[in-house]
Amino acid sequence: MTYWSREVGPYVWHEYDAARTDAELRAIKSAGHRSVRTHLLWDAFMPTPSRVEPARQRDFEHFLSVAMELSLQVVPVLFVQTLGGCVMLPSYAIDVNARRSGVSAVTDAVTQPGGPRYVYTDQLMLEACVRWIDEMLGAFAGHPAIAMWDLGHDPAGGVRPQRIEHLRTWVALISERIHAREQRCMLTLSADDIVTARAVRPAAVASMVDALGLDLTGSALAEVGGELDPAAATFLAQLCESLSGSAPLIAHLRPSPQTDATSADDSAADRDALTRRFVAGAVDALVDCGCAGLMAAMWSDPGPRAAEVPPFDREHQLRAAGIVDASGAETAFGSVWLEEARDERERSAPSPWPERIDVDDYYANLPESLRELRAAWERGSSEYPAMLR
Repeated sequence: MTYWSREVGPYVWHEYDAARTDAELRAIKSAGHRSVRTHLLWDAFMPTPSRVEPARQRDFEHFLSVAMELSLQVVPVLFVQTLGGCVMLPSYAIDVNARRSGVSAVTDAVTQPGGPRYVYTDQLMLEACVRWIDEMLGAFAGHPAIAMWDLGHDPAGGVRPQRIEHLRTWVALISERIHAREQRCMLTLSADDIVTARAVRPAAVASMVDALGLDLTGSALAEVGGELDPAAATFLAQLCESLSGSAPLIAHLRPSPQTDATSADDSAADRDALTRRFVAGAVDALVDCGCAGLMAAMWSDPGPRAAEVPPFDREHQLRAAGIVDASGAETAFGSVWLEEARDERERSAPSPWPERIDVDDYYANLPESLRELRAAWERGSSEYPAMLR
């Protein structure tokens, strides 16, 4: 699961508290988890482009020591991380003249004017990225608690590539440094990269990382069947496997956004029942289609303090996306997730669908090509649409 704290949400590193972190990691381990993913937010770890903040390195060292004691594997996330339409950035990484629709630049939990600088080719940003990963590798490469490094979360959601080649070149720059230290890395894309043409092609980056993450967003699930349809999650995972050339895939699950209907007790109960069925069905199906791992999007719903700051103030559905609620009780999503997390499972072989696809034709003909594929997948038909021939 991805660690967002009950008290401070994703701002774990802005206000690091050793006792709080120790307690929450122990709760995560007790719940049956074996790995934890944590967002090392840019404005906390690289407030200036000259070096990684020493205090944050010491905090991360403590985090890893607790994880090692608990036999938890850690996946730290660096660079562009789009969380609820927000990208947490220091001032030098924000272009005050850039306005990116639907994206907010946030520093120390305060929304800033402008938008993210273009990380993929901007020289200052590239230098900061290289310094960041080099210093982290110098301090932590080979640490037994680190499973792999994640090079971003939905980077195109925060900084959309102007050209397909830009993201590929950037991933190559960072991943080469990680692999040179005999470390593993992944990149977490959004399922929105599959259902819309955002200048991201999974195959262009898959060969440079050891795994791809796929955040199964509610918007993408809605495009291919429904936010609470396990089959929609399976279809997106298999399509991503096909588009990426069968790269190992780690699927991220989250509760569906809440609707106005949940204000009525009976509707809320119905929604919870649908959520439980969705999680149970999606977990089994994603394992069966060969996902290398499954990741819950958030450990805890935020408490009152965290709920008033970005990204929760603009994406209200994130307030109910955790495995546990703000009191620590299991949510409808979490009640099934925790039960599934305790089970040992054998990994299935990847089963990409379709086996052959013309990637350029698929993206050129969205959304019709997506709908045709979904209909053919549902039928189990061998009569593939034109882009598969």
